[in-house]
Amino acid sequence: MSKYVRFGIFLLLLAGVSYCLHTLILQNLGLDSYWLQTDFSLTGMYMFFFGASLAVAILLMLADFAFPNYLSFVFLGCILIKAIASYLFIRSGLNLFENDFLELNFLVVFFIFLLYDILAAYKLVNQGVKVVEK
Repeated sequence: MSKYVRFGIFLLLLAGVSYCLHTLILQNLGLDSYWLQTDFSLTGMYMFFFGASLAVAILLMLADFAFPNYLSFVFLGCILIKAIASYLFIRSGLNLFENDFLELNFLVVFFIFLLYDILAAYKLVNQGVKVVEK
């Protein structure tokens, strides 16, 4: 199986499992009713970040093919653009609740997908590094 397909399958699994766990936790805590008071949804957040992380992964793989020495710069640029896009996505919902419900859920989803981006970049940067036994 191609490494590109593995990146996509892992992203899909990560998004699916984390979405299910996130939804179960909110339901068990009785906090899922807060979503009705906002224009945002947990599904919408996961879809946005899934698309953003997929775009970052594709750009990283293209950079790995074309400019393997500059992969870390491409990664930093992608993360900067993703952070700006994330702020633009959530800015209308900031300070909407007294208890920071939306902000905390946003941060959880942001960091889940940020960890995926970091792992994808790590795998691409270190793909050629082999341990030499003495």
